[in-house]
Amino acid sequence: MTGLAPKQAFVLGLSPDPAGKGALEPLAAFTTNPAGSAIVNAVGPIRQIVRDEQRPQRRYLVIVSGTPGQHGGPVQLQAD
Repeated sequence: MTGLAPKQAFVLGLSPDPAGKGALEPLAAFTTNPAGSAIVNAVGPIRQIVRDEQRPQRRYLVIVSGTPGQHGGPVQLQAD
């Protein structure tokens, strides 16, 4: 991920809304490097969520500022 504020905390999560609104399912928390980028591995958490579902539902990847317990609004959204 690139283009984020440097040395800040963010959360990668799943949102039921393409605009990043609604309940966020946090996948991974991370802090960006001095250049404002980070490498985040969320394959395991995504597999666990999808595997446990009886009826799959459409969700969108979103990056929000903050922590899983206290986060702000979306700063980056999944592009279709």
